[in-house]
Formats: sequence, C-alpha cells, structure tokens
Amino acid sequence: MPATDPLQAELAPRGSAWFYATLHLRAPRRRHLLLLQAWWRAVQAIPGTVSDPLVAAAKLGWWQTQLLRLDEQAVEHPLLRELQPALRDLPGAGALLRAALDSVPTTAPPLREDWEQLHADALRGSGNLARLALRLAGCEQPRALEHAAELGAALDLLRLLRDVGRDARRQQVRLPRCLLRAHAIEEQQLLDLHDTPQLRAALRDTGQQVRQRLRAADALRPRGMARAGRMSASLSRMGHALLDEFEAADYPLLQQRIGLPPLRLLWAAWRSGWWI
Repeated sequence: MPATDPLQAELAPRGSAWFYATLHLRAPRRRHLLLLQAWWRAVQAIPGTVSDPLVAAAKLGWWQTQLLRLDEQAVEHPLLRELQPALRDLPGAGALLRAALDSVPTTAPPLREDWEQLHADALRGSGNLARLALRLAGCEQPRALEHAAELGAALDLLRLLRDVGRDARRQQVRLPRCLLRAHAIEEQQLLDLHDTPQLRAALRDTGQQVRQRLRAADALRPRGMARAGRMSASLSRMGHALLDEFEAADYPLLQQRIGLPPLRLLWAAWRSGWWI
C-alpha cells in the first residue's frame, strides 16, 4: 500500500474486524476487499446521515449510475475506479453490487414483522456483498458462496443487536414486531431508552437467534476454501466472541455499545487457521 494512500481514510482502520479478517490474504486481494468494504460502509451510511429522503435517493441513484458504468471505464469515484479491473474479471460482480445497493433504503428501514423478513433483507444486502467478497478473495465454490451469503446476513443481524441503543437514540427500532410482542415491549419504550427486564429478555432472545444463524452459516462452510476460508472463519469467530461478551454483561446494549478490543480480534483471526 502506498505511503501516501489517498483512500486510506476510507478503508477499514487498524484494529477493526475487517482489517484483521483480511490480514492473511495476499496484498492485491486484501486491497480489493478493503476497497469493497469501504464502498459498502459509504452507501450504508447514507440513510443515517441524510435527513431528506429525496437527497438520499439522489445519492443512492448516483451510486447506481457509477455501478452501471463499471463496464465502460467511466467510473468517477476512486474506490470503484480502483476496484474496476478486479470486478471486470468476475462475471456478475456488477449485478451483485447493484443488488446490494438496492437493499439500502432512503430512510430508516421499516419495522419488520419477524426474523425471516430481517434475514431476507440482510441476504439482499450484506449477503450479496459477502458473495462478492469471497470471490474477490479467490473462492468460487457454489457452497462456499452460499456459506458467505448466510454468514454476511448473520453478521448483519449481529450488528442490529449491537447497535440497538444507537438506533434508539436516532429514533429507530429495527427489532422485529414478533419479538416486541412476545415480551410486551412498546416501541416507544425503546425510543425512550427504558432498559427493563423485559427488554433484557428480548435482547437475550435476539442473541440466541443470531447465534443460531451464525452456526447455520458455519455448517455450510466447505473444506478447500484455502485463504478465503480463513477470512470467513475469522469473521464468524469474531461474531461468536462478541456474542459471548454480550451474554457475559447480560445485554446492557440500550445504554452501552460493547465491542471487542483489537487484541481479541487479532487472536480470533489468528486462531481461525485452526478452525477450517
């Protein structure tokens, strides 16, 4: 990586999960994955940083135009411009990016009825991005790509759980209606940041749901994925470790954002070589 990298500020920072999960990959592939994740962070941030849905729609539409130009060598944004040669070598890469982008709403996402709807949303967004990430890492096995999509969706639900307090402070609720009904929780209680025994029970149930989906994704991981397998194993191991931290603290997530320190992430990434 150049000493004066103009994109450095947009890439996953040192100490982040994505930084360590891709650390073992060869430099060109790792660079592609850092660029891809930076693009995904940029587009996902649009609904939360733009208050006017029309402005958000215009921004997302601009990104769609950029994706349509991938085959024409007319891309303007430096992230996609640098990624363009690698994407041209992967048939269908542009379609996966467009499908992921289509999943990003122009406003706060609507409250979903159940876990299956949330899972379907996650598959369209992070799932499609995870398929492309695995291909950029050098793996094209159909079962491995299915595993990547399910892992990406499970990690998306994990982030939903981790960020429940941040979302509430933004006047957003993303937990499904079925969970709120089961624990007799009103949406306004979350928005008012009322941490109650019922909410803790709901968050424990959410943690179990995420754990089950991580394990289901792990069960799909085939052998023979080489370095790409270490990447997905690292991310899964980090996800399980973060859930362990939530459980140990009994889910104080409405008032506190819990994360793993860099050394824990590095340890999880290093041990992933034994886990595939």
